[in-house]
Amino acid sequence: MIYTVTLNPALDRAIVVERLLAEDTTRVLSETLYAAGKGIGVSRVIRELAGHSVVLGLVGGYDGLQLEGLLINTGVMSSLTRISGETRTNIILKEQTTGQQFVISAAGPDVTATDIGRFYQHVLQIHDMGYLVMSGSLPRGVTPNLYGQLIIAGRKKGAFVMLDADGKALKESIEYQPTCIKPNRFELSRLVGRELESESEIITACEEIHQRGIPCLLVSRGKDGLILSAREEKIKAVAPPVEVDSTVGAGDSAVAGFVLAHSQGKDLSECVRLACAAGTATAQTPGTELCHRADVEKILPLVQISKL
Repeated sequence: MIYTVTLNPALDRAIVVERLLAEDTTRVLSETLYAAGKGIGVSRVIRELAGHSVVLGLVGGYDGLQLEGLLINTGVMSSLTRISGETRTNIILKEQTTGQQFVISAAGPDVTATDIGRFYQHVLQIHDMGYLVMSGSLPRGVTPNLYGQLIIAGRKKGAFVMLDADGKALKESIEYQPTCIKPNRFELSRLVGRELESESEIITACEEIHQRGIPCLLVSRGKDGLILSAREEKIKAVAPPVEVDSTVGAGDSAVAGFVLAHSQGKDLSECVRLACAAGTATAQTPGTELCHRADVEKILPLVQISKL
C-alpha cells in the first residue's frame, strides 16, 4: 500500500472574484473548499488515476474534521492522528478579469512532543507499507528530525521512501537516505549550493547526490519537463505545450504519477511518462484544482521520452 504523509495539512478555500475593489464590497463569484497539503495532493491524484493510498497526518479541531470528511467524500482513504491544535485554512483568491492569483498561506497549529510521539507510534504499527511518500512543510514544533525518523522507519519496513521537501528539511533528511527525492531545479540548486541551468549541470548535481546514498532523483523543470536520474540510467520526459492556468499541485501530481506507476511494476520510463502527464494535466486546471484522469490519459501518449 502507498502511504502519504502530510504533517501540516490545510483546508484550501479557493475564491474567485471579478476584481478586488479597494474600500468597497467585493462579491464572490464562486468558492470551493479542498482538502490540501502536498501529501494529500499526492493521494488525491492517485485516487483520480484509479489507484489507492492512505493519507497520514496531523489534524485538529473542527477544520480537521472537515478536512477528513472531504477526503472520505472523495474516496481518499485516511488514517489521521488527532492533535489539540486547529488545522489551518489557506485562502486562494483569483481575479477573473486579470487572471491574477493571490495565495494567503496560514502557518498552522503548534504541535506538541506528545502529538509527534503518537503519530510516530502510529506509523510504526503499519504492516502493509510498500511506499512512503513524505511531502511539504513542517508545522510549528516539528523539526526535520521527524522526517529522518520516518525515513528510517520506512526503510526498515522495506518501503520505497519518496521525499519531496525543500531547504533545511531536504538537506538534513537526505542524510537518512530515502529511496528517491523530488526537487525542482531551484530546490536542487539550493541543495548543492550553486545555480543549475543546463541539463548537464543538473545531471552532474544528481550524481553528487547519488554519492550521498540517494538512489533516485526526480527533478521537475516546469515546461522543460522532468529528469529522472537513477544510478543505472537517466531519463527525460517532456510533455506537449499546454495552456497553463495554475502550476499549484503540479509537483505533487508528478510524484503521484511516478509512485503509482512504480507500484504497478512499470519500468522507469513509463513511471516518468505518467509523472509528466499528471503534472502537465494539473497545470491546466485553475487554482488548487488537481488533474483529471481524462486529461492525463490524453497527454500520456504525447509525452516524449529520451535517454540522457
